[in-house]
Amino acid sequence: MTGVISGGGQWAFVAAAYGVTVVLTGAVLWASWRAMKKAEKRSDALRKDRK
Repeated sequence: MTGVISGGGQWAFVAAAYGVTVVLTGAVLWASWRAMKKAEKRSDALRKDRK
């Protein structure tokens, strides 16, 4: 059958796919965390201005 990954190559593909998923998930989490910290800093600054 053409187009089918067979033998050990299929497991390399699966491992690579999981690796890419883990790396990209980590990147999204990191970017979200950085955005959250920035928003918290702005919120704190606005609260200090009100007092």
